[in-house]
Amino acid sequence: MCLTRILCFVPGVAACIGCEPPPGSAEGIEIRYYRLRAPGDVHDIEQASGLHYGRLGQREGLWLVCDRNGGESAGRVFFISAGGLKRAAHREAVIAEEAFTIVLSQGEWPGLAAAHGGAGAKVLGEVRRRIGATPGGGGPLLDLEAVTIGPSPEPPHEPRVFAVAEEPFSAVLELALEGEKQKARARLTAVYAYLEADDEHGTDFNDGLEGLAYAGEPGEFFWAEEGTEFHRGPPGTKLFFLAPRLGRAKLKAGRVEVDGPASEALTAAVRSQRRGDMQTLNGLAVTPRGQLLAVDRNGGWILHIDAEKRTARRWLNLYDLHGTNLREALATFPGERRMPYISIEGIAVDGSGTLWLVDDPAMPESFRASCLVRVTGLEALPTTMTAPASPSR
Repeated sequence: MCLTRILCFVPGVAACIGCEPPPGSAEGIEIRYYRLRAPGDVHDIEQASGLHYGRLGQREGLWLVCDRNGGESAGRVFFISAGGLKRAAHREAVIAEEAFTIVLSQGEWPGLAAAHGGAGAKVLGEVRRRIGATPGGGGPLLDLEAVTIGPSPEPPHEPRVFAVAEEPFSAVLELALEGEKQKARARLTAVYAYLEADDEHGTDFNDGLEGLAYAGEPGEFFWAEEGTEFHRGPPGTKLFFLAPRLGRAKLKAGRVEVDGPASEALTAAVRSQRRGDMQTLNGLAVTPRGQLLAVDRNGGWILHIDAEKRTARRWLNLYDLHGTNLREALATFPGERRMPYISIEGIAVDGSGTLWLVDDPAMPESFRASCLVRVTGLEALPTTMTAPASPSR
């Protein structure tokens, strides 16, 4: 089934009625892509579904996570340094320097569970069970869908990695990095449940949180939900790619406490930009200049969100980057593709304004290896909000 509409761009002419032309110039834009490999070049990084560019301590670069189908890549946070990215060659491998396995210090669990009891026994129990699972061990693995960096909600607000676990219950995991290289690990320090109503779940409970981005104050984040809606009203078939949500929330006492009015307004703004039969949100990024960007994977657009004015606009067409169709450019990379769209699920922007994207190949693709895409030469968006301070200690 065709999930996107391919649009042709003529310089100086809007790609569609009501849209601005894509930013940049045809001559200035450069698109490069790379294979993703685990530390030591030992295996492909598979099913990458979350991406963030940021600094944590002495580490600055890209951070990424993979979903539950990522095999050996599941349940880990990968780090690729800025230097490693700079050395990368087009169509060659980018090798992550470190892979932080998410772990749980058993002696800390009673205290952690008590402090974050608001997450609920089911959510806490499932997170604990999946952290203990291993690839090939028969048990379900963590389904990581997003990653970002921000200060801990609790004083003294130490900088942490925050990752979204989606299936079967959406939750935000707060992680403290420990060790390095072969001894690197990400210790679970907090769990915050994102509560959905029963009638908002899809049949496989895999339609919850997909994006997370630090919103500028300790514990405050933007979030994106894939969204599910009945095809013709209940009861009946639910569609996954129809009703995305975007919002703002605070992490507190084991819960993702949603700012209702702000989230409803942001959601309405996003849905107003839908064109065609499908729309979903699969990744968020706040740029160094403070712009909020959201990936509409099935619609084939990157949206620019003005969080203060609560408006949205289509910014970049993934199938017409000044004449380059990303689906066509990656038709045989990193393998022969069958799907009519590229499953972009991660977005990040570095300090130079370079746009980074990562794909999460799904069935019926015959491969699971993800690829990293770099787009340079894009004009900067106007500043629309105060850029959040980056935690770097």
